[in-house]
Amino acid sequence: MTSRHISRSTYPRVLLLDTNLPGWTAVRAELCEALGNTFCLSAATTQPGELLSIYIVRERHRCLLPLLEVRGNLVRLQRCLSELRSLPNDGVGALKNKPLSLAVLDSLQQNKQLMQHNSAGAGLQSCFVEVTVVSTRLGHEIASELDDGLKEADLTTLGRLLVLHISCDLEDSESSDTSPGPGTHLDQCSHVYDIEFRVTPGDVLSLESFFKSWLLKRNGEREEIHLILPEEDSELRVICDLHRPLINPGLLPGLGDQSHSTGPVVAANTGVIQTIRVIRALSSHGVCGSMLYGLPSVLMPTACWALDWDQLEANQDHFHALCHCLQSQELSLLACTTLHSFSWAPTVLSHVIVSASDSAALLLRPVAVRELVLLNPVTLNHTVTEKALHRTQDALRCLEVESVYNPLQVTCNLYRHLRVTLTRSSAPGRHITTLPGSTGHSRQVTYGSGKARATIAPLPLVTPILRKRILSTDAPPAHKMRFLQDDED
Repeated sequence: MTSRHISRSTYPRVLLLDTNLPGWTAVRAELCEALGNTFCLSAATTQPGELLSIYIVRERHRCLLPLLEVRGNLVRLQRCLSELRSLPNDGVGALKNKPLSLAVLDSLQQNKQLMQHNSAGAGLQSCFVEVTVVSTRLGHEIASELDDGLKEADLTTLGRLLVLHISCDLEDSESSDTSPGPGTHLDQCSHVYDIEFRVTPGDVLSLESFFKSWLLKRNGEREEIHLILPEEDSELRVICDLHRPLINPGLLPGLGDQSHSTGPVVAANTGVIQTIRVIRALSSHGVCGSMLYGLPSVLMPTACWALDWDQLEANQDHFHALCHCLQSQELSLLACTTLHSFSWAPTVLSHVIVSASDSAALLLRPVAVRELVLLNPVTLNHTVTEKALHRTQDALRCLEVESVYNPLQVTCNLYRHLRVTLTRSSAPGRHITTLPGSTGHSRQVTYGSGKARATIAPLPLVTPILRKRILSTDAPPAHKMRFLQDDED
């Protein structure tokens, strides 16, 4: 069996957290902190329609969060984190009845019910779901359990199955050596479905990086950019995928007026192939930094599954050759693309600079043109006095010098800001975003500890025709009132 690569920018995601002991105790604090930071960002910046469901698995599986829109629902996500932090540190270590497989099947059933809600054409149209298993157990154990539990299941709606192995101090060196590397596919362990396997350390930064990539980056795997270079008798066409390396600060609540995110010239994951035509080459040292604006984008050779293998291979060769030539000759490319505008108005061109990077990628940045430039008066050279020069040099000597800027070592208190602002906006009495056709809340089952645990929300799948039949039959009045009450809820 092979996994299905879905060329869609949005589809439901399911997170299965393996909370079995003793591994869960070793990574719980770091995992919860990483998830909390990621949830703050995703609740503020994800597009409408991005759905997430969370399960925990120990002796059995339990749904903490039914499929719910991520944007605007930070309070619900924080409740799930509270449940995770309060899980007991004792319990039976052995799994029973293959709970991981049952959780996967339960998530597929959730997605199926959601599709039935939207079968009339409103709301979501995707029929596939992405499932990610997070565990401290080795990949072959997870694959073996999933293989045994899903061998007779219908997996046509499973778009992707990813297993994230968190390496921790509890593993001995022998176990660590047998763990596959990042990105390894466990085809030899699973005969039901291709399982994508990844390994990450158990620290907060590594986990946070994975979850941000998982929730905030799209994996459309489709051709998005055609970079066209003119030749004598023809043209060289390089097909690229577009990646955003930064989150747009303008999307964050309360920070839009402070952002410098103007000018996103090329929109990622729009579903439309965009063409960028190269006009001329420039010296990389001849581009003034003040003329570059907006958020940058990264171009990578496409991984579109629709292209045949020979075309993918030739495209990768041309892409890497272009990177090598630009870097060795210290050149950048001035290119332009057409902005979408009114059909009755003249078209507007958007210009970009394409430059090579230290890695095997191209950096694309918007560049100013004559209509946008505000010319400043020319400043004359000013003579520097010895006194001012010595004092400034002394001040600079007091600074620690780093050869490379590492953004991972600089924080701006954003997570705490989002946690407070988004929680206040979802206070009682305010609207909470829910799924189309849902009741607006999930059922809550109260246990002896007094904690409310979420279960899958009841889905009214009764069609209008069946509803009419029920109300027109000779059913007892109590049954009709109960049906109407369920319909209202």
